[in-house]
Amino acid sequence: MAKRLLLILLILSFFSGFSQPVSSFQQFTGSYDFTMIGNTLNSDPNGTGAPCTILTQSSANLNMAANQTVVAAYLYWSGSGSLQQADLNVELNGTPLTAQRTFTVSQTGGGLPFFGAFADVTNLVTATGNGAYTFSDFDINNIIAPYCPTGINYGGWAVIIVYEDLTLPNRVVSLYDGFQIVDPNNQSISFILNGLNVTSVAGAKVGFLVWEGDDNIAVSEELRINNNIVSNPPLNPANNVFNGTNSYTGSNTLYNMDIDYFSIASYINVGDTSMNFMIRSGQDLVIANAFAVTLSSLFADATIVIDDVIKKCNSREVDVFYTVSNFDGTTDLITGIPVAFYANDVLVGTTYTSSAIPIGGSDSGKITLTIPTTVSDDFTLIASVDDDGTGTGMVVEIDENNNDDDVEVQLIKSPLIGTPGDLAACDENRSGFVRFDLTVNELSVLINSNNTISYFESQESANEKINQITNLKNYEVKSYSTKTIWVRVDDIETGCFSVTSFKVSAQQKVFSEIARPLMICNSKDRPSVVNLNLIYRLISQQFQYIDEIDLTYYPTWEDAVYEENEITNISEFKPPYFPYIVYVKAKGNNNLWCDDIIEAQLNECIVPKGISPNGDGLNDGFDLEIFNLVELKIFNRYGMEVYEHGEGYTNQWWGQDKNGKILPAGTYYYVFRTLFDTYTGYVYVIREVR
Repeated sequence: MAKRLLLILLILSFFSGFSQPVSSFQQFTGSYDFTMIGNTLNSDPNGTGAPCTILTQSSANLNMAANQTVVAAYLYWSGSGSLQQADLNVELNGTPLTAQRTFTVSQTGGGLPFFGAFADVTNLVTATGNGAYTFSDFDINNIIAPYCPTGINYGGWAVIIVYEDLTLPNRVVSLYDGFQIVDPNNQSISFILNGLNVTSVAGAKVGFLVWEGDDNIAVSEELRINNNIVSNPPLNPANNVFNGTNSYTGSNTLYNMDIDYFSIASYINVGDTSMNFMIRSGQDLVIANAFAVTLSSLFADATIVIDDVIKKCNSREVDVFYTVSNFDGTTDLITGIPVAFYANDVLVGTTYTSSAIPIGGSDSGKITLTIPTTVSDDFTLIASVDDDGTGTGMVVEIDENNNDDDVEVQLIKSPLIGTPGDLAACDENRSGFVRFDLTVNELSVLINSNNTISYFESQESANEKINQITNLKNYEVKSYSTKTIWVRVDDIETGCFSVTSFKVSAQQKVFSEIARPLMICNSKDRPSVVNLNLIYRLISQQFQYIDEIDLTYYPTWEDAVYEENEITNISEFKPPYFPYIVYVKAKGNNNLWCDDIIEAQLNECIVPKGISPNGDGLNDGFDLEIFNLVELKIFNRYGMEVYEHGEGYTNQWWGQDKNGKILPAGTYYYVFRTLFDTYTGYVYVIREVR
């Protein structure tokens, strides 16, 4: 980012309507020097009784060596009159020019005004080169009458030319301008030329452009530099240095203006950073307009390169790695040079070099910047060395226009992803697990097809991208369980990723262990009625998770599938006949169950009247399985209990006592309980006589 001091001065000079103090205008560092050309527009010197006229044109010659190249050329012109009266549109070698900056000042105490003007003519002088330069189309004759009686009518022009000569040592050419007046009511002015760096006094010189000095007035007139009187007799005597002369041509007929230069080697010292000027005149009116200073100096040349910008996902922080160098400097770059960083011209951070950088050396650094939300996600990052964050530097450099580097930066974010749906499937085959195709969610998750997707069993693995699931098409989940699958989507361009998840539930068939119809008995006391609650009671004895299941009852399989024609009078259901099949719809009340339909056979249950335990497979035992009894007791005819069995009895008694001994044939009495009824009666034990 170019330093702003010079631009600010230019703007202030352009808009100011009053005297402008002499101050820094431009600076050039390298194998440079300056020269000046120009001429008066006064036909005769003031104060001699000659006609009071101002010419409309005059000429001067430029004669530079072949190895000297124009770097900059600035035209100044001035005359009697206010800015409103001034001729600000002129020509140089026939090229029309309009003042780009203007100056004005009046005699001390509110006297007559004077004006000055400026135009950059670098391109014109570069194209024209050596030869005659004619300043023309200038006319102020209709306004000079009030100035003639006191001899302060004048007009003139000059071009200050900065050139490169590679045979010269490294130098700094500093230009200063303003518009300050010395007259009998204000007999001296002082100003300081800042921004210098004297490393050698050899070849040091100063040149100036001053208006309205008269050869015939020499009353207490002097120029002092650092309190030393400057002179160059006989052309510029010590008591009349502003005397209408041109040191470049040796002319003493540059009426009412001076283009002069002086060696200042004896007036300055190594280490000086400024120069004090004082102009004094006891009578003569003098207007200081422009100064040029050449010093042989050693300067660093700070440059910066942005090496890398590390962005963080979903963050407005960036780590910037940079290198400050001093490749083309002629002296070390001191420690603590400021470095400023801008995002789209918004200052976002400053730092300083950590050490002195020798000629040809570099110093690397890192800074973490937080980009304000007022800056877009896409921005230009500018690094500017020798910039304190206001565009102002702290050191003079060989090249003040190579302090920046910039890169385009785009903040990065995690990729946008969709929401995957949970997966659930039933273990229809009762195999104990379910296989899933995890990739069915891919289309719903991936919004950008250029992103990549991977699957993990934990969020930690997804974040670290380790232990990826590989069997995506046949991922096994144990029945009656749920797993969380973590999905990671990577943006292959930014390296950012997003993580989401979905659940995979392997559902178990309700009552999968029931492989044949449940056998349900009719009511003992009401043989035409069946209490279907017995089904729930029987199942609850076998399955502890019965509370997770809801049962409904239907007369047909289709009704159970579509949940139509539900049987509601379950405690007193009257089947149309026996045996009769009722279809029980079992539905889990969580996502780990899948629906099942089981059959319950309703039977007209009859207790056997006798058994013949002879091993022929027919009536060998007391078969009560269909009753789903809870307890059975057998008594002999004397009322003595000879056998008992608890829950789970089916057909275990075949005429033995509690110890397994064979009981004799005869009549025995039983008592057994079911979930809802108690049965009593007798049974014959028949044994073959052999």
